[in-house]
Amino acid sequence: MTQDHMRTFEKARDQLLGRRRFLAEALAGGYKKGQTDNQIERIVKVQAAIDVITSAINEDRRASPRPGASEPAPESHSDVDLGCRVM
Repeated sequence: MTQDHMRTFEKARDQLLGRRRFLAEALAGGYKKGQTDNQIERIVKVQAAIDVITSAINEDRRASPRPGASEPAPESHSDVDLGCRVM
């Protein structure tokens, strides 16, 4: 996954984290008939979306090559002709 895609996922997650904080503050304000149950449903949906995006980020990080991982392995010295063979 490219860095642009990762930034998009991370930005979306950050937006959802802010939304979750807002909803938590509203819930902390106390019970309000008709609103509290709605806020609970919304915070559960927001948390589910956060979990999905976090999972996608983690999967993409595991699937993307690590820096330097695509470089060929160093050659073994046993194959190298050092010019010091005795015949």
